[in-house]
Amino acid sequence: MPFQAEAEKFVIERAALADLFAAMRERGYEIVGPTIRDGAIVYAELKTDGDLPAGWTDRQEPGSYRLERRADEAVFGFAVGPHSPKKYLHPPVLALWKATRDARGGVTIAAAADNSRKIAFVGLRSCEFHAIAIQDRVMTGGTYTDPHYTSQRQNLLLIGVNCAVAGATCFCSSMGTGPRITSAHDLALTEL
Repeated sequence: MPFQAEAEKFVIERAALADLFAAMRERGYEIVGPTIRDGAIVYAELKTDGDLPAGWTDRQEPGSYRLERRADEAVFGFAVGPHSPKKYLHPPVLALWKATRDARGGVTIAAAADNSRKIAFVGLRSCEFHAIAIQDRVMTGGTYTDPHYTSQRQNLLLIGVNCAVAGATCFCSSMGTGPRITSAHDLALTEL
């Protein structure tokens, strides 16, 4: 869905996140969002909405990161974490072509199959949307485009969250990238 500056507003109860996850899975999406791993809130595949870090926050300061329990069960009550969607848009290992040798010693080179996946990102912050927009401009907007990135980008569902918690290291105000989502997205949430 293209970005609309003034879209309709709806209230989604916490329990309805399970329905949203089920609908995305039904449509073939792998769901990636914030979860707790290795003492941090990081992006990873989510099996259910119960994998979200409800009731947890992070305290970020220069040279310091730690998890803390919240007094409430906020699902997105933390600042942007140490991971980004980039590792899903630019996988660390990617086959670009395949070479095979025939019985006579000849070599045939073929393009690798399209490795893109349907990914639904849940919980992206405004600064991350701005970073994706820069990648879009570089990878798809010039004379030379990256076919893998372009294919992967077309298979994304982007669900963002307007920031309600800022870390001491956040820079959205100074860079004009938040805390409200203003760039292209499919769904923007504000946790109340």
